[in-house]
Amino acid sequence: MNNCVDFYDLSPTEFEKYCYNILKGYAEEEHLNDFSIEHNKKIKSHDGKYQIDIYASFIALGCKYKILCECKRYKNPVNREKVVVLHKKLDSLGAQKGILMTNNRFQSGAIQYAKQHGIALIQVSTRGPEYFSHSSGLDNYSEDDPFLYGEKNLPPYRAVLVTKDCDADFVVYPTSSEIESIYNMMNQLINEQYGVNMDFETIKKEQD
Repeated sequence: MNNCVDFYDLSPTEFEKYCYNILKGYAEEEHLNDFSIEHNKKIKSHDGKYQIDIYASFIALGCKYKILCECKRYKNPVNREKVVVLHKKLDSLGAQKGILMTNNRFQSGAIQYAKQHGIALIQVSTRGPEYFSHSSGLDNYSEDDPFLYGEKNLPPYRAVLVTKDCDADFVVYPTSSEIESIYNMMNQLINEQYGVNMDFETIKKEQD
């Protein structure tokens, strides 16, 4: 089974790779045209050389859009100045979109500034098994138990988009297609062992 990930047990590079997988999965679900993504990109500009945690690009309306993403673990809520730094990188490198991903929450000033300048804020959080559980109260399950398939295969982290005017979290990872694929395989395994089909659509609606 997946265990909760403590981001402070990860190296900065490992945390960046978590964020990389989140953005890559989200972009694949969006079916972006000519999408590419790189980790630890070095870019030269008129005012110096920049290191970007994640650099991505895609084509829309015949134009190339460049995305800069900074992935940082913070022990305190993210303040406005952290977003300002990213905004300055966007100006220097001529990028169209900035994304700041972190494990902590964002202060109101950071959210306000990000909204004004079109910067996306994504909070990455750890979690234990979220979508599937047993009600028998037993702790000793067979490794082949199909009801554990979801717990063992869902990513041990999730990401939500943070906006000033949003009342509820918008989950961007795991993507809906990844969750659906896990549901389908889990249902297949349950059907093979028990001869029944699970109504996962109803389960998902109850959990939303």
